[in-house]
Amino acid sequence: MALINQQLQAQATATGLQPGRQALLGIQADGAHLHADRFNQELFALLTDPALVAAVKEVSGLDAVRPFQFDLLTKAPGGPGTPWHRDRDFLPIDRQSYTCWIPLDPIPAHCTLVYAEGTAQLSPEQSDIPHPDALQQLLERHGAPMQALPAMQPGDVDIHEGQVWHYGPANATPHWRRALGVAYVADGTRLCTHPPGFSGAAGATMRATTLRTLFGPDAEGQAVQGSRHPRL
Repeated sequence: MALINQQLQAQATATGLQPGRQALLGIQADGAHLHADRFNQELFALLTDPALVAAVKEVSGLDAVRPFQFDLLTKAPGGPGTPWHRDRDFLPIDRQSYTCWIPLDPIPAHCTLVYAEGTAQLSPEQSDIPHPDALQQLLERHGAPMQALPAMQPGDVDIHEGQVWHYGPANATPHWRRALGVAYVADGTRLCTHPPGFSGAAGATMRATTLRTLFGPDAEGQAVQGSRHPRL
């Protein structure tokens, strides 16, 4: 994990990826995702690691999955929090996703992700909430308890469904907080820039850019496949 951390940071600096506030250093300034095979064999080996893939299958109940994309998620010391969101709103896919959140630095409990438990069962149409207060009211009506992760060490893994609401607290430490986010999808998943229930405006640009840069301008409706997205 330390080697991957060093290599990702070096590549991010060399290729001019956007700085830390937006937290998506796996995405270039134009929104284009970087491919795992553009970094190194170690990173691709992690994305396809049998133990990690087995954990995703156990959580999802799927027989086969494919790595979809990865991002280096980073917060500078004192950096602001990441607002409530759902990963599915930003992915151009026609079905559920599962995100592995893997720390690259030690992360204290007060800086780990916070989930609104049970919100993966909410109607997917309840998306793109325009104001934080309205979202808070939605979660309160749902009766969702807020559950923070415990302190995490490099190499620990948290797996969550793409439909669950969650946020990342501000980094109230003097250290960088870096983590790798890897999205997996079911074998047979198709590309879709306007997925039903997850087609809100907030994620529209990222959905379109992800589809175009990872799969090409004419990939709408095609299956997720290829050497960068192997069936596992």
